[in-house]
Amino acid sequence: PAPGCADAVGAMPAKEAAPGAALRSIVYYAACSSVMLVINKVTISRIPLPGLVFCVQFLTTFLAVVAGKALGVLKVDSLTLGKATQFAPYVVAFVLSIFLNGKVLQHSNVETLITFRACSPLCVSILDWLFLGRELPCWRSFFALLGVLAGAMGYVACDREFRMHGVGAYGWVSAYFAVIVFEMTYAKHMISNVKFESAIWGSVLYTNSLSIGPMLGLAAASGELDRAPGVALDAASVAALCTCCALGICMNWSGWNCRDQISAASYTLLGVTCKLISVLLNLLIWDKHATLVGICWLVLCLLSSSLYTQA
Repeated sequence: PAPGCADAVGAMPAKEAAPGAALRSIVYYAACSSVMLVINKVTISRIPLPGLVFCVQFLTTFLAVVAGKALGVLKVDSLTLGKATQFAPYVVAFVLSIFLNGKVLQHSNVETLITFRACSPLCVSILDWLFLGRELPCWRSFFALLGVLAGAMGYVACDREFRMHGVGAYGWVSAYFAVIVFEMTYAKHMISNVKFESAIWGSVLYTNSLSIGPMLGLAAASGELDRAPGVALDAASVAALCTCCALGICMNWSGWNCRDQISAASYTLLGVTCKLISVLLNLLIWDKHATLVGICWLVLCLLSSSLYTQA
């Protein structure tokens, strides 16, 4: 996931769109989403300070939106204390999920993150049933979730890090999984009644502006501010950071725009396709990826997740 992207603040209802507009929105989002995760991994590999990297991303997006509003290019809601208070519980969960996402990318490969993320609907569906009174998934979705679970277990079984270090190898990604499940189950519902004049850029502005402080606090608590002076920034590192910041802005817009143009089911399938492209890109650019067998298990996990429909 990218900071402040369309995933961040619940679902927007799809509307009727001209085929050309829908196709353009899909292409824009697919291009950003497929590359974003890999670029974040590259950036954090070169600058092992994930909290500070995400602070820069949040700040860049915030400044871009404010500048767009000042120039009259963007229609953006103003920051108000009332809406900020409504957003606060969600922002806590969002910042934790993004920070832990960065820690996973720092210590694990992209495929591990995608595998655990794909398993989240399994827990969410159970928690929805237990605590929110929703129905259990239909049989098709139940078997889809079993496929996700089988793919995840197969991936773990052949992961070299798991074989070397056991369950301890998955400390960061397990914490990420717990937070993302909480975010999907409860946090998004906390802000479902927040109304914006500009649903896309209003959500982007609030999510990014309110996340800067908490993320900086997490970075400080994890010792990143102390380590930062010792991190050498070469031209390649700066280029990677600039690229991920630019992509963060594009991801914010393209994700919300795409979700506004196509149905929720189509958006879900597109997300699966983007993750598969991310895996392919990760394979092509370097050797920091899972084994071929592990990737096959991951593909099973992703394809199964595409068959899941919410009860």
